[in-house]
Amino acid sequence: MNTATRPDVGVKAAPTGRPPRRDLLIPMLEGTKRAFAPIRRGFIQKPRGTDGSRGASLALLARDSFALDAYLLIHALASSSEPYIAAYPAATWVQLVRLDEAATFEAGKSRWSKVVTKLVSLHLIERERKGNEMQYRLLHEAGTGDEYTRPKKASDGHWLRLPYSYWLEDFDATLSHPEKLMLLIALDQPDGFPLPFNQSANWYGVSESTARRGLRGLEVRDLLTKTSSFVPSPRSPNGWAEEFRYTLQGPFSKKAVEDAQAASRKKVRFTEAGAS
Repeated sequence: MNTATRPDVGVKAAPTGRPPRRDLLIPMLEGTKRAFAPIRRGFIQKPRGTDGSRGASLALLARDSFALDAYLLIHALASSSEPYIAAYPAATWVQLVRLDEAATFEAGKSRWSKVVTKLVSLHLIERERKGNEMQYRLLHEAGTGDEYTRPKKASDGHWLRLPYSYWLEDFDATLSHPEKLMLLIALDQPDGFPLPFNQSANWYGVSESTARRGLRGLEVRDLLTKTSSFVPSPRSPNGWAEEFRYTLQGPFSKKAVEDAQAASRKKVRFTEAGAS
């Protein structure tokens, strides 16, 4: 038989094993045609005048790093266009959220199911099976169960912008959970924001020790700078109290976030150096 007529000649066997995580992540993020995820303040904090702690959905994820990362990634992928759905195989989610790194792949799939169940119970997403595909649809960030709409203008309320560098530069893997919590809180604030540790529970539902470790960790990583000054304080024995103010740096600085937004207005391509 002439080998030139054989249909299998030149056909390569399918690779064994999965491709690198980054090779899956980049086209998924590029598909959103932007370089950041918009997340409403309602995810971070309840409105002023709320009885008790103003901690919101973020506080309910304060002890579960995998659930937080799963939500942030679903949000980034689903929030770019209607009907605000992200649908990929469970194996893809397991790899992207790194659930397979400390367990077998099958155990990672089981953990993914539990993570999704938690996000559904918090009314942050809905899940629905369409044939062989599981779809995840965003709900309002405040966990009210209301439908999600993408914020576009001031009347849509305040929102923070989480740059895709969070994933592209592996911060989702290298930041500790307290650092992730405080990064999101800091992204919701202007440069030079104050955050007294003894107010973190009242303002955000995050313990004082978590806030302290998170801010300190970001500072050590050169992702945050801290300045101090003395302000009048009637509660201080000498009438003065030291006040600390914080400003994000590096890929999460206001300038970097603005650059990410500008990049989103063009065709977004991600390289080893980030967005271009």
